[in-house]
Amino acid sequence: MLLLLLVIIPTAAAFLVVLLPRNTLSRWVIAVPAVLFLLVLNSGEIPPQVVSWVPSLGVDLSLMMDGLGSWFALIITGVGTLVLLYAAGYFEDPAKYVRFASYTLLFMAAMLGVVLSANLLLLFVFWELTSVTSYLLIGFYHEREAAREGARRALIVTGGGGLALLAGVLLIGSVVGSFDLETILASGEQIKSSALYAPAVILILLGAFAKSAQYPLHFWLPGAMEAPTPASAYLHSATMVKAGIFLMARLYPALGDTPLFNGIVTAVGLFTAVYASIYALRQRDLKAILAYSTVSWLGTLTFLIGLGTKESIKAAVVGVLAHALYKGALFLTAGSIDHATGTRDIDRIGGLGRVMRFTLIGAVIAGISMAGIPPLFGFVAKETLLIGVLEFHPIITALVIVSAVFTTVAALRILWDSFAGKTPEDLPHKPHEVNPIMWGAPLIMGIVTLILPFTLPALDHPVSAAIESVRRAPSEIHLHLFEGINTPFILSMIAIAAGIALFALRRPVIDLLRRVPGLNTNAVYETLIGRMLPNGAQMLTNNVQNGKLRNYISIIAASFVGLMLTLLIVIDNEILGPIDFAGADVETALICVLLIVAALSTVIAPTRLAAIAALGIEGALVSLLFALFGAPDLAFTQLMIEVVSLVLFVLAFHFLPDTFSTRATRIRQLRDLTLASLVGVVMATLVLTANSNRLFPSISPWYVENSVPVGQGANIVNVIVVDFRGMDTQGEILVLVIAAMGVVGLLRLRPGDQPRGQYLEVDTVANQVDDNEPSLPVEQLENPREEGSTT
Repeated sequence: MLLLLLVIIPTAAAFLVVLLPRNTLSRWVIAVPAVLFLLVLNSGEIPPQVVSWVPSLGVDLSLMMDGLGSWFALIITGVGTLVLLYAAGYFEDPAKYVRFASYTLLFMAAMLGVVLSANLLLLFVFWELTSVTSYLLIGFYHEREAAREGARRALIVTGGGGLALLAGVLLIGSVVGSFDLETILASGEQIKSSALYAPAVILILLGAFAKSAQYPLHFWLPGAMEAPTPASAYLHSATMVKAGIFLMARLYPALGDTPLFNGIVTAVGLFTAVYASIYALRQRDLKAILAYSTVSWLGTLTFLIGLGTKESIKAAVVGVLAHALYKGALFLTAGSIDHATGTRDIDRIGGLGRVMRFTLIGAVIAGISMAGIPPLFGFVAKETLLIGVLEFHPIITALVIVSAVFTTVAALRILWDSFAGKTPEDLPHKPHEVNPIMWGAPLIMGIVTLILPFTLPALDHPVSAAIESVRRAPSEIHLHLFEGINTPFILSMIAIAAGIALFALRRPVIDLLRRVPGLNTNAVYETLIGRMLPNGAQMLTNNVQNGKLRNYISIIAASFVGLMLTLLIVIDNEILGPIDFAGADVETALICVLLIVAALSTVIAPTRLAAIAALGIEGALVSLLFALFGAPDLAFTQLMIEVVSLVLFVLAFHFLPDTFSTRATRIRQLRDLTLASLVGVVMATLVLTANSNRLFPSISPWYVENSVPVGQGANIVNVIVVDFRGMDTQGEILVLVIAAMGVVGLLRLRPGDQPRGQYLEVDTVANQVDDNEPSLPVEQLENPREEGSTT
């Protein structure tokens, strides 16, 4: 049950946060992820623990902790502890800290569910929960339009990717016959040989790319920087954006080692890494620079998984931790700068090192690690990266060097332009050092990234276990800080030197990049979602939801006919099978003829009362037909329904004019006749098809046998309605009661002195005019026409 507790504890804490006194909140809420971190650290690998959830769908609450899941769980809980610590000093309003802590703990539970799931459908459920909870965090400052837009954009992109992921998961489940993760990972050859392999791979990669901000689905991440800085640090350095990386690594045994999977992942990741590293230099906002450099590193991790070798997977595993540490610290530093100066514009700030000395220490350590300068852990990550790509085409290595050069420039720019030089005098706030909690959290991350390179043997086992989870083969590795002056080391030094040289020329380079048109797909999103979708929705609403009941019924009927005809054409079933005419005689034929006559009378009736009477006669004839075929109970029930319906119709039509004031045009009459005929033909065809292609034995004999002994009633229909399907009936009664309350409320809106038929007569005429005629103006609605007049 330990794994279940890892998800339940932060979930329960998220709700308890709002109940406890706020003055004790910061003391215990930070302990939640800290305790979870220690539990994961001391647990080791845990086989699947299964709790039955939805067995009919093959969905179990199944959790496991292997090397890969444990590695990510440590990052999620460890960084989460420091983020909550930082937030305690960041939020001056205790109410905001309560809300932030609650959202963060919920998100943490969802992320832990993703990395610990042993069932693919369960993983998808937690995947979607990360989208929902991240929406709350990104839109934390909901009073700001930019925050609402950033949260909405992130939810649309990641939610759309989640739908693609669900489709891919269902395809894999249909191929394997199970959603159990161990079964799927062991069925790689079966999946790859299936005709559904290609669509499954494309759909799953769409979901992963959307979550991990791969080009062209990367544009949501910079907009998500409207979130509070602690949220940005947590979501976009250690957790949410790494979910896509985790998914590709997790499913690699089942989907990888094919040209399709490896080719797409490598190409998309490599392009994203280079493009985003260059695009980061165009930015002025500190968090935007960090956001695009994050996209670049996510691209690097993606193409490393695409390469699929032992060394490349090792580089990806090490890179996940290195990036979480230095990027988390730099995000928190950006928040401290914003808090101390009132701005994150890197062109406005400078010289902050004189007044923010403790913040400077943590920022320098993290920045040097980001640049890959020895002896920090970022250097180890870059060394493993270069080792992982050297065995491939030199173009890949060259592009990796280009990305590393621009990443170095971004890191140096953040440090130098923020902390060196002269302090401007026109800042919104007078620069000052932030409180110890705010500079302490990034400093702790910096100290960890400084210590890790000297304790690398302690990482050998967990990194090896994570690689084995991806490659499904023994993969013992050993990490080293310095392996001598070899090709990776020389390339690393070249990247650092080139980055320093380019940093010295950054002003003209940045100006040039800002003038060159970018390849950002945000404009496409704005066109589709910002303009085309609202305009299309407005046009559709104006033409469909126009207040004309005739149109509503026509659309519903046409949709039904279209769907059913498609179904009848696609399925290969016999439509007209053997028909049993037992019981059919002259009386039955006569009743059927009278039913047709009654239906036609309803259509051509000149008054509403006549139409109601014709409908009542038709219902009575149906009851008589039931009685002739030996179902008196059903006939009685049908007759009671007809009587009640007739009374209700008469009461309702009391508020309508006696006659139909206008008639539809001949074109509309012909259209309605055609549509009504199609509905009748389709319904008859469906009944005949269902009767000729019974998939299961009839349940009627069971009702007959069990009505008296089980339901204690001789009226089978009543027993079915009240006992066997009692919950259905209760739901239907509830719906009818709610509808009746709505009708009563609408009728109460009618003033007591309102003439009969005043409202609905106008609506009736509006519904009967030709489609090309405009709706009635407001003046006519406010001044209804006299009784008997026409439009």
